Amino acid sequence: MTTPKEQARGKYSVTLPPDLAERAKAKVGPKLFSHYVEKALRNELVRDGMAEYARLRAGDPLDDVSAAAEADFEEADAA
Repeated sequence: MTTPKEQARGKYSVTLPPDLAERAKAKVGPKLFSHYVEKALRNELVRDGMAEYARLRAGDPLDDVSAAAEADFEEADAA
């Protein structure tokens, strides 16, 4: 069994500007590059979540519920 720190990993291919990748590798070293990218992705997902939360808090939550209900109704009516 893996602990949260030892989560299973997958290998992915991403395309980055060479200067960005090299700056990151220079900062953390090639062995920690994947960890550095993982942290950056986690931080970006947290920022996205906070932005979505702020967006929802700024509007009337009932408007979002009403819009979703109307969309569901229109979708069901079209089928």
